[in-house]
Amino acid sequence: MECSYCERACEIPEKMNGYCRMYRNEQGTITENYPDAYLNIYPVSSESIPMLHFYPNAVFLLISTIGCNFACEGCISEFQTTRPGTLQDILTVHTPEEILSIAREGACRGITFCLNEPAVSLPTFLRVARAAKKEGLLVGCSSNGYMTPEALQSLIPYLDFVNIGLKGSTDERYRECGAASAEPVYRNIKALYDAGVAVEISAMYLNGREHEVIGAAERIRAISPDIPFQVMRFMAMRKDLRAIEPTREQGEQLCTELRRYLNHVFLFNTPATTELDSRCPVCGATIVHRVFFGPMAARVLSCRPDGVCSCGYRFPYLGEIDPVFEGEPRILGGYRSIVGVQIISEIIRTLGVTDEAEIDRIGKIVITDGYLRTLQEHMSSISAYLGMIRYVAGLAHREEQGNILTEYMQSIVDEVRDRVGGAGKPQVYVALSHPLLPLYAVKFENILTVAAGGTSLNIAIDHKESSKKEYIAEEVNALNPEVIFISGHFPTPVTDFLGTCRELGIMCQAISEHRVYVLNAGYAPGTPRWILGLMDMANILHPDLCRYSMPEEEVRFDKVITSL
Repeated sequence: MECSYCERACEIPEKMNGYCRMYRNEQGTITENYPDAYLNIYPVSSESIPMLHFYPNAVFLLISTIGCNFACEGCISEFQTTRPGTLQDILTVHTPEEILSIAREGACRGITFCLNEPAVSLPTFLRVARAAKKEGLLVGCSSNGYMTPEALQSLIPYLDFVNIGLKGSTDERYRECGAASAEPVYRNIKALYDAGVAVEISAMYLNGREHEVIGAAERIRAISPDIPFQVMRFMAMRKDLRAIEPTREQGEQLCTELRRYLNHVFLFNTPATTELDSRCPVCGATIVHRVFFGPMAARVLSCRPDGVCSCGYRFPYLGEIDPVFEGEPRILGGYRSIVGVQIISEIIRTLGVTDEAEIDRIGKIVITDGYLRTLQEHMSSISAYLGMIRYVAGLAHREEQGNILTEYMQSIVDEVRDRVGGAGKPQVYVALSHPLLPLYAVKFENILTVAAGGTSLNIAIDHKESSKKEYIAEEVNALNPEVIFISGHFPTPVTDFLGTCRELGIMCQAISEHRVYVLNAGYAPGTPRWILGLMDMANILHPDLCRYSMPEEEVRFDKVITSL
């Protein structure tokens, strides 16, 4: 029997699963395997869906399940899209009424299905959508758009907004993701737009595939040049994919090119870009100022009253603009739950666990027991991080291996501290890709800076998420760091970083003395390999006291891991 929900049109034999493993053939009826069962339920802003022209800065309740009808290389949602069949035990069942109750308790304007493809849980989403509309809540989703016309028409009456994620413009590009053709997606975008649904586009941009994004913009222009178009700069989550990650400059140049075709173009996944702002086409003033807020997400820092420029131009949005929230954010940005699971998974693998079902079992525990919600606390100090390793080792029944690993790491920490303990402490500024974007004070790189014998300026200025503060060149000059580290999460080459500093008028001791360094992405805090990063930072801060041979230390680390 053929599944009618997505354009893959899977032929599902009796008592068997389809391609996405979310539906089965039950006596001639296509049935959900995991109805009303969710992996994620939490509040997000409209800019994290992402929707930039629909109820700006409003709070929506995000819901997601597992599974996808695509298989895209480098997908940031890989954890929850490629494991139906092993992640089902993590899911929690909620009736539509319970979902609405959670939304009301969180003062959410509506419901949004995000992070994985709604077509693989369409009956579940429809039940929630119908109930939400009856209660007067807004309903929307992010989707790859690869639904059958029948499935889309069943959903349209309940949709207020949708973000369609484009992989490109050609059939060739869509075949790379397991689809047969790009045509159904563009057909569905037109159907949604013609039906009055607020449509925004997020187009994946891979280095060397600019023609795919430009082709997509041309096809969207044929529907309407006013559809907001978000360029999703590909973020390589694996070392082997870094070659297809474009630079910030490439992304910004592409946005300039795309404005020949479309009126509203934005650049995502790019710290410190100004291409997330909505600017007045009449006088050039910024009407809505947004910043990077994690993968696939933005955050509003400021907005002109009612979106109206001083010259009288009105930013074209639907609904209302909610005020910028002051204090600790009540919403989560980007794909933080997924990134959290990835950090835990890397620790599990480092401990020698290779069975994916076992990794998923532990993932279920850290999700359901609330551990992920306090992940930042477990990365607030070196001792807390080592405690997290021991906790995960206990869940994996590998306590001995956890002890071996943490004892090795603690010995390195103690050794570095002994070597640099009596030395001066150079003042260090850690930037996230751009000189005016200091890393938040709580981030682990700042903790390593202190352990490596430096003074963290990021901690000293207490830069945090709730401050909504952006730094200016004069403030960085006043800090006058002796050393600048560029975070390995979103690295900018030193030459490009220095070029930006010159453009902004930044001149400090670190620049004049040529002490600007990119942190090794392979030593990032997302894995226990940060211990190598500590030694590397100590070499930089105290070259007279620390002369670690990083190739040799990598071999030593690998030997410890192999022995586990």
